[in-house]
Amino acid sequence: MAKKGCGRHLKRYAAPKVLKLPRKTKVWVTKPAAGPHPADMAIPLRVLLRDYLGIARTAREADMVISRGEVLIDGKVRRAPDFPVGFMDVVRLPALDCTYRILLDHQGRLIPVKTNSSEASFKLCKIIRKQYVKGKKIQLTLHDGRNIVGDLLDYKPGDVVKISLPEQNILERIPFEIGSIAMVTGGANVSRVGKITEIKMITGTQPNIVTLEEGGVTFQAPERYVFVLGKEKPAVSLLVSG
Repeated sequence: MAKKGCGRHLKRYAAPKVLKLPRKTKVWVTKPAAGPHPADMAIPLRVLLRDYLGIARTAREADMVISRGEVLIDGKVRRAPDFPVGFMDVVRLPALDCTYRILLDHQGRLIPVKTNSSEASFKLCKIIRKQYVKGKKIQLTLHDGRNIVGDLLDYKPGDVVKISLPEQNILERIPFEIGSIAMVTGGANVSRVGKITEIKMITGTQPNIVTLEEGGVTFQAPERYVFVLGKEKPAVSLLVSG
């Protein structure tokens, strides 16, 4: 028997844990489309406007705002209600003169954090892969699905690049190294920010362990959960979570 394709619908009780939504008030929720972020780490644009920001009361009202091109994600107009908005994405609402950056709260849920207009012109992206491509160029694959090609020999996986929006030009490289400020994006210490004090290299299949310090308290996280924010201080405004 032929296999059925991926489901087009999503019930609220089965929605990803990163969504900050009540589970028992309604049956259905918009399913994120395929895009720059995986479905279990994204907020559908319709849900962001209606349930998070309160821009619209209903899905129809949210779709009208989106279809008119009044929502910019990373500097580009997005007209799909199910477009996936993920970690570090910059959401701009020109009509309201508001800018939000998608961050994580202390429970690991994606939330929009209002930021100033000066931060709307750039975004932080983590390098997850580095490889050679045609022409002896180096291609960097970023955590949001972007690919940047050029003479980027000094860049390595784990580093974070500050890119301009919407041009996508690299403005700065923030290295993954001891002394940098980083955020934990998963696990028991999700959303905690601290200075990297040790990077323990593990042989075999286990991930490298990173030790961070915040206010004299140390905590650890696997390397894949560590997102560098700056060399001495975070390059973006953060939410203070309890």
